[in-house]
Amino acid sequence: MSRATILACLKHALLSIALILPLFAKADQSVWTLAGDDQGIAIYTRKLPGNTYKDFKGMMQIDAPMKQVVATLADVNTMHEWFFLLREARFIAGPKPGETFIYMSINGIWPVSARDVVAHVAVRQDPDTHVIHVDVQSRDGILPPQAGHVRMPRMTSSWTLRPLSPTRTAIELEGHGDPGGMIPMSLANMVVTTVPRQSMEKMRAYVMRAHYTDPEQLYARSPPLRDLGKRLVFPES
Repeated sequence: MSRATILACLKHALLSIALILPLFAKADQSVWTLAGDDQGIAIYTRKLPGNTYKDFKGMMQIDAPMKQVVATLADVNTMHEWFFLLREARFIAGPKPGETFIYMSINGIWPVSARDVVAHVAVRQDPDTHVIHVDVQSRDGILPPQAGHVRMPRMTSSWTLRPLSPTRTAIELEGHGDPGGMIPMSLANMVVTTVPRQSMEKMRAYVMRAHYTDPEQLYARSPPLRDLGKRLVFPES
């Protein structure tokens, strides 16, 4: 092979690498990076192209039936007792019958003021694996701005519950939010890992409260929750 041919091949190889590298760089931004794994709770973050703030994901397994975990999540009015920075959460009427919306007020960390958001909640279950997905998506125009709060322009989160056995459940929490206004990046980076860790750690203990071991009592107090309980299939103990 002549020197000219070798140089031509090398030139084409370098050009190919130059074209491919940006694709790898873009793909790497969407890969979850482990931010910590302690006491059975693994926290991951990622930053997607076009987003100012990072996404978060928390994963853990707990010794509690999936039905008990669902009851804990469904008890929205008490969520502020275990979800980090949450001041208030409550159901509000949707614009159409059968739609479920929640209002959430979130405490600010100085110098950031309180935020709030209205979100649509959809619950679905895989008929084969019985995995439950709770998808939460912010919506505009449902509730007017509330005094003392900055309305979050965008928020998405999801809970994924996987039955490992009749008495053990894998829980995954994933979320992304645009808090609106000016947020110090150092504070945003701290919150994106603290929210899932603190929330899941407290939830793990909260699930074990006595009134969640018998979800039927909780469902009986709320027709929408009772209907939800009837739609879902749980592993038999």
